[in-house]
Amino acid sequence: MLAFFLVGDSVPKTPLTARLSIVVPVGKDTIAFETSLISVLEHRPSGCEVIVAHDGSYDDPFELSDEVRFVVSDTSEVSGLVESGVELAKGRFIHVISNGLKATSEWVDAALEKFEHQDVAAVAPVVRQTRDGEIVALGWHDHAGRLCDPSCAGTTEVDRPQAMRTDGVFIDASFWRSDVLRSAMHCYRGSNLLEASYAAGLALKKAGWRSVSADGSDLVCEGFTPTWNVASFTRGKRLWAIRQSITKDRRALRDGVRSAMRNLASPDRFIESLGQLSGKSVVAEMQRRVHWDEIREFSSSINVIPMRGQKSEAYRRAA
Repeated sequence: MLAFFLVGDSVPKTPLTARLSIVVPVGKDTIAFETSLISVLEHRPSGCEVIVAHDGSYDDPFELSDEVRFVVSDTSEVSGLVESGVELAKGRFIHVISNGLKATSEWVDAALEKFEHQDVAAVAPVVRQTRDGEIVALGWHDHAGRLCDPSCAGTTEVDRPQAMRTDGVFIDASFWRSDVLRSAMHCYRGSNLLEASYAAGLALKKAGWRSVSADGSDLVCEGFTPTWNVASFTRGKRLWAIRQSITKDRRALRDGVRSAMRNLASPDRFIESLGQLSGKSVVAEMQRRVHWDEIREFSSSINVIPMRGQKSEAYRRAA
């Protein structure tokens, strides 16, 4: 199936320079990786490069070296693979897609248009189930009931108020300014990609950048659901500690009780709320792991001319 998309002269070659770099990490599930890569190559926009990051064990069985750049990392963890790909990306903007998520026709356009706003550092696409169109996530936001809650999850239509409250993106399904993403990958020292996504989003806000969502930029998943929304005691505890290490605005008893009261009808969410009560126990660990100051502060004097989508008559040059 993969070979089908690569025959003929219609497939674009890897450009010497690129406005957009698409990073596809080869995780432990090679079938999921190939699902993502197939979709990217099928719908690949012109003028972009595709980077495949792996730990040295992927031997390019489909002979794709003319179509993609292979980057070898010293780890098989997705977070490390993404970091390795990002470090060598040529594009002004970077898109990360992994874990079996599938690109759709012209999916980059709506996301890239968001970078017309100079203070936008990261953009969240809409991730949907192919079966019924149910939204898995449109980035994430914090609220009294939960930290890092996937926005619009469980609905089929984008909830505009939730979409407007985007606090961050999930790195494994996201668009970024490349220089900011390189810094963001150093905000969290660890392999947990959810925790890294949460730390990066909070660090961006602290530095004056914005994360936004892009209705119209669609990724789909089929036969599985990303784990961003899985509730647990550990999730509540560790995310609370990450936020406290960056914002210093947390009170464990207040936050845990307030969250628990809003989740009485959901046992899993209630248990996660209780995790916030014990967040202090891992604050010291998170203070070692989290380095929010890796993100440079946004300055309105930065001269950035963003790249438009593929539908535009031409990509504008980035400053």
